[in-house]
Amino acid sequence: MSEGAEAFLDQVITWRELGFVYCFEHPDHTSYDTLPEWAKNTLQEHANDERPYIYTFEQLEQGEPHDPLWNAAQHQLRKEGIIHNYLRMLWGKKVLEWCPDPETACDWLIRLNDRWALDGRDPNYYTGIFWIFGRFDRGWFERAVFGKVRYLTSASTQRKFKTEDYIRKYADS
Repeated sequence: MSEGAEAFLDQVITWRELGFVYCFEHPDHTSYDTLPEWAKNTLQEHANDERPYIYTFEQLEQGEPHDPLWNAAQHQLRKEGIIHNYLRMLWGKKVLEWCPDPETACDWLIRLNDRWALDGRDPNYYTGIFWIFGRFDRGWFERAVFGKVRYLTSASTQRKFKTEDYIRKYADS
C-alpha cells in the first residue's frame, strides 16, 4: 500500500472511529476539562508564560495575524469550509500559542470550527481540536506556552508541505 493510501486509511478509519467512539462515550467531549490530566497540568503550568503574539478572536477569524501560512489556512476555512489536514494541526497549535490562555484557545478553536468548517460539530473534528491540547497524544519536550504538549511551527510545516503555492492561492481570499 502506498504511503498516501495508508495515511488516508489511518485518517478515515482509525482517527475517525476514535473520535466518534470518544464523543459517544463522553457527552462533555467539547469541554476543556476532559483533557488528560498530564495535558491540563502542563498547560496550566505554562498558562502565564509570555506569548510572542496575542490576537483577538476577531483578528484570528479574519486571518490577520503576522503569519502568512496561518492566514492562508484561515482564509481557506472561511472560503471553502475546509483546511488541508496537515495545516489544520498547525492552525490549531498557533491559536494555542497566540491566545491569552489555553482555555480561551480551546473555546476559540471550537467557535471558529463550528462557524466556518463544513465538518463543524463533527466528532472527528473535535478529536482534532482536542489533539491540539494533548488528547490522544503523549508528552513531548517542555517549552514555553505549550509545556509538554506537542509543538508545531510554520517553518517545520514548510518542510513537509508545499506552502508557497498554498499561501499564494489563499493569501487574499
